[in-house]
Amino acid sequence: MKAIFERKPSDFNPQDFEVSKTLRLPAEVFEAVLENPQREYDFIQENIEQMHCDSSGVYHCLLLTGEGRNDGLLVESEGYGYCRYASYVPNISGLITPGSSLKDLLHVRWEDIHLLHKDVEVQPATIVELDEHTLTNAGKEAWTDILDAEVVKIYNGYYGLQMELDKVKPSRLEEFSSMLAGYCPVSDYEKWVTQEGDAPSQSPEMK
Repeated sequence: MKAIFERKPSDFNPQDFEVSKTLRLPAEVFEAVLENPQREYDFIQENIEQMHCDSSGVYHCLLLTGEGRNDGLLVESEGYGYCRYASYVPNISGLITPGSSLKDLLHVRWEDIHLLHKDVEVQPATIVELDEHTLTNAGKEAWTDILDAEVVKIYNGYYGLQMELDKVKPSRLEEFSSMLAGYCPVSDYEKWVTQEGDAPSQSPEMK
């Protein structure tokens, strides 16, 4: 087992936080960040608008993780390109509040994610990007059962980044993933999926 020990810590005062965006990095890049968090990184610089501490003292962070890794790093760069404030997370699945629905987690932008069923094996398609702006209003209505599905855990597995869901029909999970991958009539895709240029670059809470 491994843990991070600080020399002569002044206190252990947990801070409230929200994950604004998740970045899944190549394993070697993520390892480099862990080894040298004070270095400037382009992917942190490019996501500065996602990180800040609001008037209530809540840290809005990036969650960095690596391919094949279950651990992560919460980063609030305070306008810089390095990890000015950071917290190591041994298991990112622990960030899920019990009973959370998929809809509850879509304030985070998930990239290259695969939706699996808790009890039944399904063939997931890779969802390149999924967040609160991915679906149109019509799409959210058509796929309400998917959005209301309960998230059991998030982890790196056989397919890469995987999210395990419950309280939803397995067949609907497959249909949803396939639809977002483009395996559906063009008319349905255009009706359900927000087209490039239509979605705001960030939600109001992230401004």
